[in-house]
Amino acid sequence: MPQSMAAWLVAAGVVATCIGSRSFVLPGARQRTGSSVHLSTGRSHAPLRAASVVGGAQFAQASSHYASALFVGSLMAGAAALSRRSERRRLARFVTMEDIEALTIDDVPARWRPSVSIGLARRNAIVEGIAEQLDKTFFVMAFNRDAMLGREVEEARALFPESVNVRCLKNSLVRKAMEGTEWEPLAPKLKGSNMYVFVESDRDLKDTIKAYLKIEKKFDRVAALEKHSTGGSSMSFVLKPLVGGMMAEEWNVIEPEDLPKFKDFPTKTELIGQIAFSIKQVTTKLAKGVKQVPQKLAIGIKKTAEKGEEDGKSTIGEVAV
Repeated sequence: MPQSMAAWLVAAGVVATCIGSRSFVLPGARQRTGSSVHLSTGRSHAPLRAASVVGGAQFAQASSHYASALFVGSLMAGAAALSRRSERRRLARFVTMEDIEALTIDDVPARWRPSVSIGLARRNAIVEGIAEQLDKTFFVMAFNRDAMLGREVEEARALFPESVNVRCLKNSLVRKAMEGTEWEPLAPKLKGSNMYVFVESDRDLKDTIKAYLKIEKKFDRVAALEKHSTGGSSMSFVLKPLVGGMMAEEWNVIEPEDLPKFKDFPTKTELIGQIAFSIKQVTTKLAKGVKQVPQKLAIGIKKTAEKGEEDGKSTIGEVAV
């Protein structure tokens, strides 16, 4: 047990003991409980004396119970605080002077700052989370959610496959997470209030595009954004229902008008199956062609021999001559 915690418990116990011995009783209370002679100098004051004595006994008993309760409560609070402190000590990482002196410039994080606020620390944590999500993302796209009610946003989110992550994120944080990565060409297009869709598997791409097309049709996003743009909002850019997207391994920005075409995008497994089927068909046709060559050659040789016999020639060479 740390010395500070032990001192805190001892102090609480002393306070509880003092209360139990009525060391903290107010002078007026002590006068009512201990100076009955002063209040009862004659017979007519006998009832007052008896009441004062009884009240003093009740006050002493209540103070004793209160002291016991306070002492037990202080012990429990001290034990809880000690438990939390020991838990933090187990989670703490101790750094020695050798570790500090061995640090190099390569050990400093990319976004390190000499001082940071709580808000900035939270934003950095969100940026790191977005960067981790991008590392395992196959396809990402963003669509505008301006003029959409909260319940409409939830309905739109529910239309996507369960394995797809749909998040409402600040553009500045997403752009920060894309810095220095292959996703960075998409960053300049991220404007407006957007919902981001992270697809980790190519198997979910077609269903994701179909889900967005349902959203655009169900909530009439084109008309809603036109009304929102002409409703007095000052925008330095044109609001569009779909912002754009990008696919890993290709790293080309996909324009909004091209994204609906991906609703028929084949998965890798489907593409391999199509290629294998095409190769099989080519092989079958080639085999049939090769098989027909000897048959035609044999037929030609047989007809040539029959003609030589008719002309009285015994060999194919004589027929050729």
